[in-house]
Amino acid sequence: MKAGFIGLGSMGAPIARRLARCGFEVTGCDVSPEMLDAFDEPGTTRCADPLETARSSEFLGICVRTDAQLEALADGGKLYEALGKGGVVILHSTVAPDLAVRQAELAARRGVGFVDVGVSGGGPAALEGQLSLFIGASDADFTKARPWLEAISKAMAHLGPVGRGQQAKLLNNLISIANYGMSAAIIDIGVDMGFDRQQLIDAFMAGSAQSFALRVAPGFIAPGRDHMDLHDLLRKDVDHARALPTGEVAARDGLVAASEVLLTRLRRAAGKTVRSGRETVEAYVAAVRARDLDGFVSLFAEGATYTVPNGKMMSGPAEIREFQAMVFSAGQPSPTPLEWFVAPDGVAVEIEAKLPDGSVRLTTNHYRVDGEGKISSLRVFARQ
Repeated sequence: MKAGFIGLGSMGAPIARRLARCGFEVTGCDVSPEMLDAFDEPGTTRCADPLETARSSEFLGICVRTDAQLEALADGGKLYEALGKGGVVILHSTVAPDLAVRQAELAARRGVGFVDVGVSGGGPAALEGQLSLFIGASDADFTKARPWLEAISKAMAHLGPVGRGQQAKLLNNLISIANYGMSAAIIDIGVDMGFDRQQLIDAFMAGSAQSFALRVAPGFIAPGRDHMDLHDLLRKDVDHARALPTGEVAARDGLVAASEVLLTRLRRAAGKTVRSGRETVEAYVAAVRARDLDGFVSLFAEGATYTVPNGKMMSGPAEIREFQAMVFSAGQPSPTPLEWFVAPDGVAVEIEAKLPDGSVRLTTNHYRVDGEGKISSLRVFARQ
């Protein structure tokens, strides 16, 4: 079978190598000359052009790093058009589930199948065909892709249509990242209490607290270790997990909060400045007083929500910008913070503002702040 594979990074290259060793006719593709040159698996070919790679393939694997890279690669469906009717795309990237669904729809319009495959196990497991797979696909596309999936895996779960593989992978990653965060936090607490770091880890690993997370997380957060590439990769997954559709909001948010602990510690270990929740709110107040729209919007995370007293909710920087521009143009009065209530993941502030007619408006603003000091949600409640 002719298999193109786009994205020859730490996971993509081992998967592509494994496919070649299992009899697939593999063309490796990457925009990075260094990555492409490093793909030297015997019997394979290399190509720097994704469209050319797709045209010569029956199956097309994709393992790019970010949502934006996937959207740029697909280019509105041109990549799937190049693959051609009857081809099958196998997505190994971890992206937003709804993005995977949209890409599958683009592919279907061109007669191309689409299989959403979250992978767990790492590069060495990929080379040995020992990955665990979380799969979202139609039954027909799953059957077509099965030889590929069996070549790289020790276990696979077909969990439903496209999008379900991404959702399951995000839940899998949330378990891991939250466990890393909790383990790192516990060791930090112990060190602050005067325990020797390694001695405490060794003692825990000999008892009921032993875990893979406890074994590896302290190495992530050791002073002077720069794991910002890991931070950026995990940041994406945590942000996507935050948006998973579930009624178990408290459980999801608790796991996200534990994950944020790890992200904060990764930045601290690398010497990156982390803004506190109070500092973020102070910057918010300053931006409102100065009518600084760019500064105001920059304080919000990519998927942030902003809800005002009448129940209207804005989602994402574009909607927040549009709404706040209208507020600024109406001459909103300058806020004055009164009482502050600060928690690890958020801040509540009582705000007083004098209106143009001389009356006073009192609100309570609830800010939830992520590990980077960005506002993930803001709810404004009227107090009179």
